[in-house]
Amino acid sequence: METKIEPISSSDMIIEAAARLSESGRKKMVAVAGAQDTAVIGALSSANADGILNATLFGDKGKITEIASKEKIDISKLDVVDKPDPQNATYEAVKMAAEGNADVVMKGFVSTSALLKTVLSKEFNLRTKNTVSHTAVLDIPGYHKLLSMTDGGMVVRPDLSQKIQIIENAVLVNKALGISPVKVALSGAVDAEYNSVPSSLECRRLIEIFAERGNENVLMQGPLAFDTATSKEIAKAKNIDGPVVGEADIYLVSSLEECNIIAKSLINFAGTVFAGVITGARVPISLVSRTDTLKNKKASVSIACLVAEYYKIIGFGEAS
Repeated sequence: METKIEPISSSDMIIEAAARLSESGRKKMVAVAGAQDTAVIGALSSANADGILNATLFGDKGKITEIASKEKIDISKLDVVDKPDPQNATYEAVKMAAEGNADVVMKGFVSTSALLKTVLSKEFNLRTKNTVSHTAVLDIPGYHKLLSMTDGGMVVRPDLSQKIQIIENAVLVNKALGISPVKVALSGAVDAEYNSVPSSLECRRLIEIFAERGNENVLMQGPLAFDTATSKEIAKAKNIDGPVVGEADIYLVSSLEECNIIAKSLINFAGTVFAGVITGARVPISLVSRTDTLKNKKASVSIACLVAEYYKIIGFGEAS
């Protein structure tokens, strides 16, 4: 049964919704692994000042304090735990989440692979049946809703089984944003099936699998080129109809490179606001980059908080 959540259609609404969680007594705790990172400290300080979240920073306390002083970042309301060794910092941050004392794990100055290895270790029981994948939620000027692109950060070239899991992860993110039904477009170089284009034939199988599973409130169509998936006018000109054309909430790509090219082009040249989150484990994982704008950083930690809340509502984060 679907959980009723007010639909979110912009990056501003993501940030506002996370703030409302706090106002209603559901403020999230973020545990940071290797917090001696300017982008991370800045994002958390700003989000904390806006009342969005609390944070515990595991890392080199001396470096964290030095960065905060140099960049004039207020960390007085953030809890700093001195763990200079990156491995220890990662372990303690993940442990905090596994014990139910943190809702989100955030990557700081540690490697992504080391963080994921710890998150997915048997000791913490945070692994699920799905692979971990990254969902980039884009607020694109000119598009009437948010668009999630996946996977642009974890799985380089997903096979059929991984694509199923990646879609499931992205659907959860969209449901956390109150999107229903979730409309999934399957990437294609062309808008029809051709024997000479194997990826187009794979789309049919993906649609069949989701139909067999009876996924609630998920509509899927493909192959669809990016313009067809996001523009009803272009779809009409191509004489293409369907439940997803011009209305995609999720655009599933076939490679990490494809996702990065599209998403970064929109971010760099079209003023798109980016919010990204890694899902597939029992707690969402947040990453921000020093090249992100302050708004991108705040939106990214905010969406992780919203996903954490949705996990709690549906019982997804409960250890088995």
